Amino acid sequence: MPQIQYTVQIATPVERVWAFVEHLPNWAPLMVGYQKVVEVNDRQSIWTLKGDVGMLTREVDLQADITVWEPLKRVEFTLTGLTEKLSGSGSFTLEPVTGDDAGEAGTPAVESSAAAAPIAPAPRRKRRRLREAFARFQARMMRRMMKRADGADESVRAAAATIASAAADRSGEGSRLTFELHVQPGGPMAPMLELLMAPMLEPAVSDLTTGIRAALEAG
Repeated sequence: MPQIQYTVQIATPVERVWAFVEHLPNWAPLMVGYQKVVEVNDRQSIWTLKGDVGMLTREVDLQADITVWEPLKRVEFTLTGLTEKLSGSGSFTLEPVTGDDAGEAGTPAVESSAAAAPIAPAPRRKRRRLREAFARFQARMMRRMMKRADGADESVRAAAATIASAAADRSGEGSRLTFELHVQPGGPMAPMLELLMAPMLEPAVSDLTTGIRAALEAG
């Protein structure tokens, strides 16, 4: 069964990310191959997606049913093929990041069982050392700027204060969003379809999560 997990950190609080994700029209068009989505009720929707499978272009209708709904934390769903024999499941997981971790916002980490080898994130200790070194460098630069601003005109002092404030804000509250997707083709062609689908799922999942991040950080 092709299985993909993709994680991004977003420089936006959990509440705002959830407010965006909980409404399908906000992010459905970001899905690769999106044609349309029909919301049947608050737990069920019908998706029409289009994509290339091997040398063929196929359009498929999928029914998504929400099975777990934990506000500000997690959504789980199942997938049922309406025009193709396939099934699957997936989830969105959301958690807050603050302090040092929030400084990593915008850096994706990938875990994929469909890829030949997952991309391993840098060791946590090494990332922390790099952040601390960069923070010390920023602090030195801020002190120099503020020192030079002493005695300068008001516009120079205001500019120095604005830059210092922006640097501090980058270590504020953020979010970590993880999207996981499993898809299982059915029928006699299932083994071949699995091989064809595996390389398609990773860009689909990564494009969706990075698209959500871009939409939120741009807003």
